[in-house]
Amino acid sequence: MKEKFLFWIDIVMAHFGLAYQLQQKLDADFFAIIDTPNKPKKMFKNQKIVNFEKTWFFHENINKTLEKPDLEYLSNFEKKYNIDLWKLTINERHFYKYNRFYKFTTNQSLKILEQECKLFESILDEVKPDYLLINEPPFHHQKLIIELCKAKKIRVLILSISRFENSTIIVENRSTFDLPQNLDLIKIDESINIENENTSKYNKLNKKWAKNKTYSTSDKIKALKDYIFISDSKNTQENYTYFGRTKHKVIVDAISFYFKKYFRANYLNNNSEKIIDVNNSFIYFPLGIDDDISLLHDAPMFTDQIEIIKHIAKSIPIDFKIYVKDHIHGGLRAWRDIKQYKEIKDLPNVVLIHPSYSSKELIKNCKLMISVNGGGSTIEAASENKPAIIFADMPIGVLPSIYKVKTLKKLPELIKTALKTTINPENFKKYNQLIIKNKINFNWDELEILRNEQFYSGNILSDVEYPENKVIEFFKKNEKMFKILTDGYVKKMNEFESSTK
Repeated sequence: MKEKFLFWIDIVMAHFGLAYQLQQKLDADFFAIIDTPNKPKKMFKNQKIVNFEKTWFFHENINKTLEKPDLEYLSNFEKKYNIDLWKLTINERHFYKYNRFYKFTTNQSLKILEQECKLFESILDEVKPDYLLINEPPFHHQKLIIELCKAKKIRVLILSISRFENSTIIVENRSTFDLPQNLDLIKIDESINIENENTSKYNKLNKKWAKNKTYSTSDKIKALKDYIFISDSKNTQENYTYFGRTKHKVIVDAISFYFKKYFRANYLNNNSEKIIDVNNSFIYFPLGIDDDISLLHDAPMFTDQIEIIKHIAKSIPIDFKIYVKDHIHGGLRAWRDIKQYKEIKDLPNVVLIHPSYSSKELIKNCKLMISVNGGGSTIEAASENKPAIIFADMPIGVLPSIYKVKTLKKLPELIKTALKTTINPENFKKYNQLIIKNKINFNWDELEILRNEQFYSGNILSDVEYPENKVIEFFKKNEKMFKILTDGYVKKMNEFESSTK
């Protein structure tokens, strides 16, 4: 019997390119859920690039309705599959406080959730796929189908950022990267070139990605012109992630964003420290992006970072301070509300550091690093032989020098324990070795940049048509990249088959 693959395809194009390559390697049945804005959808409805047995257009199955949600169905679904639905709903950036354009009522968000649950149940029951192939889930509906597949014992292969230079990793479990959880059983392979500077290279790549998000004036003008004169309003009626995004509101919001960013950056320039005494005893807390997957989905119970800093401030030794610095990409979100920075500054044992100050320098000189789910910073801390405390399950958490907060009540005790930790550098070498063996040299950020250049208006506007001949041209031009991705998936699937024999 042929294997069945269910692809989650969005406008990143990674999994559409993967399907294009996989059909040339495997004799299998392909199915797809298409999650795109309105204009790219036209190509997917008529394309002959990949022979899908059946496709579902996600937002066509989620209707804007005033009907009340079926709470009995949702309750039974939750119990049947052991999925916490409120946790998914409240941590959806579109449903809660991060939506600048539309305020969903409780009934609206629950009715959307109900439709999603029913859609995913029906698809999985009809297809009975062997694998779901998907990227890291930025939205609750992707997280939902991943959890549902796991409950139904369907293999899930998630394309995740490895935090190593130019690479990703294909995993079932993003919190462990499917790695062995006992490093004592791992022997160091001297034939593998383990470079501790990998995280530094990842951070440089991160900065390059952020730089590419700084668009030229001509790009902005082109995107704005096409948005005003070419873009239609179907998304605002049919795609709930676009609800409320009228052209007038979007333009006003863009202007508001510019001024917010300017005033907040000005506040940081005048009220955060640029010259730091690194000889003090301090704990470093790097802020994460509030509406990012690393907080909303990976640390769903610890999303209020300002409150977390307050808890840490009450828990540290009297001769310590906490140095807090905002995320490298904070400017892409117009920085934080000034009230949040003031709350940080008002704490007597907390110092607000300017975002331009080197995180590497802070990690190198701190006694302990604490973050909610700062993956790159936690790896960097390990590379500098520094202990760390985290609030989420993370792959790097396998190191004995990294402690996870299980209860806030025991945070003071956990900090004292972490500060006394003796680091064994061999453990970080073992972790690096495991990542190197499992990662693939597929650059997610590079793919996004290439996609923007090929299809987006002014490298910005995403709701544009994707001509089929241009898509084929894109896949052929970047064939090497997609072959690396495909080989990585085939290798992972072969490993699964070997482990079950």
